Amino acid sequence: MSYISNAIYGYYVNLDERGEFKADVRDTQGKTVFRIDGYDLIEDGFMRRTTDTQGLTEYLVSVGIIDCDAEIIPMHEFEAMVYA
Repeated sequence: MSYISNAIYGYYVNLDERGEFKADVRDTQGKTVFRIDGYDLIEDGFMRRTTDTQGLTEYLVSVGIIDCDAEIIPMHEFEAMVYA
């Protein structure tokens, strides 16, 4: 398992309708580091809702995907920051 540190990540919600949910977390190079397919993280209590980037950040830190000083931000903020 790779440990990515001191970075920001973008949270991209790709589908959220009719009982389906898909999202992914991307680094500043556009590489997907984590995919979400369904509501498992919400049902298991890691995220409160589909837009809960704080809960998602805490979960990814706890499983060692990102470092504790990393930040996950919504897609529109991420793209404004990274691609401006």
